[in-house]
Amino acid sequence: MKKVVTLFVCLCALTAYAADVADVVGRYAGGRGGGLTPITITYQSYNPADGQNDLTQNIDYYLPNSSKFGNGPYPVFMYIPATYEPYNSPLSLIFINQMLARGFMSASVQYMNTESQQNCTEYTARAQGIFDATRATSAVGALCSISKANCSKGIVDTGISQGAELVILSANYAPQVKAVFALSGGDNFINVAPLPGTLPCEDKANTRIPSNRLTLIDGQSDPYFGGQSNVQGPTGLTCAPGTFQCWSPDGSGAGWYIVQNSQNLVNMAGHCYFFDGNPPSPYACTGTPDPSWFTPATNNWSLAPNMDWLASFGTHRNFSPNGQ
Repeated sequence: MKKVVTLFVCLCALTAYAADVADVVGRYAGGRGGGLTPITITYQSYNPADGQNDLTQNIDYYLPNSSKFGNGPYPVFMYIPATYEPYNSPLSLIFINQMLARGFMSASVQYMNTESQQNCTEYTARAQGIFDATRATSAVGALCSISKANCSKGIVDTGISQGAELVILSANYAPQVKAVFALSGGDNFINVAPLPGTLPCEDKANTRIPSNRLTLIDGQSDPYFGGQSNVQGPTGLTCAPGTFQCWSPDGSGAGWYIVQNSQNLVNMAGHCYFFDGNPPSPYACTGTPDPSWFTPATNNWSLAPNMDWLASFGTHRNFSPNGQ
C-alpha cells in the first residue's frame, strides 16, 4: 500500500515547484498564458460518486495572438493534467504557451484526478467524460461550441501520467483528435501493488488514435511505466530490444522514446524525467525543467520539437541533428 501512496504524493508534488516553473514560463514558453487572464467555462465531467457525467468542472482556455494568427477560428489544443495536478498549474501553462505560440486555441481541462482508482474502467469513463464529441456538455463539446474554435480542422492533445492515459484514449470518443503527445504513460503498471498490472484499454488494438499520430515518451527509470513494452504497447511500434527511440516508418515523426538517465542533468530519468529533482529520485516530480528538455533544446525528446510535431497534426517532425 505504501507504493500506492507514493504514487499520488509524487504526482501531487507537481504543485510544489510553482515558483521554479513560473519563473521560466514567460521567458521560454511564448509569454501568452503566463500573462493573460484565462477564459473559464464549465463542462459536465465523469462523477465517480454516481457513475454519471454530471460533475461540473472547469476549463481554462486562451486565444492565440490575433495580430500573428488572425481572428480565428483556430484549431484546438487540450492539456489533461496528471493525478493531483491542478488543471491550471504552472506546468499546464508551459504547454498552453507552447501551443498558443503555434496558433492554437489552447485549453487546460479539470477532471476528478484525485480518485485512488487507477484502472481501465475508471480511465475510460474519465476519458469519455472529457472527450465525448457526441455530448454537448463534454469538454470537447463545450470547447467546440466556442466560435473561435475550429474543431473540424483538428484537436490535438497532451497529457502527463494519468493525463497521458486519458489522451491516448481521446480519439476513441472524439474523431476530431488528429494527434496525441503523451508523457510518462503506458499499458502496464510495474511494481505498484495493489494497482492492476496490465491496462489493456491502452493497448494499440483498443485505441483509435493511429500509430502514426501518437508520440509517447517515458523515462528509463520511471517506477510506474518503465520498460520498452510500456511504450511499444500503446504505440504499436516495435523496435529491437534495448532501443531507446523508435519512429514510424512512414516518416510522420510519430513514435516513442525512452529518455536515458544520462540524458537528464541529474542522471535520473524517472516518472517526471523533464524535471531535475532535488534530490534526484525516480519518483520526484519537483525541481526545475531539465535544460535538455526545456526550450530551446532540440533533442528528439525535448519539449519544442514535440510541440512542433503536435502542431503539424502529427505529420512532420524535425529530427535532432545529434540523433538524440
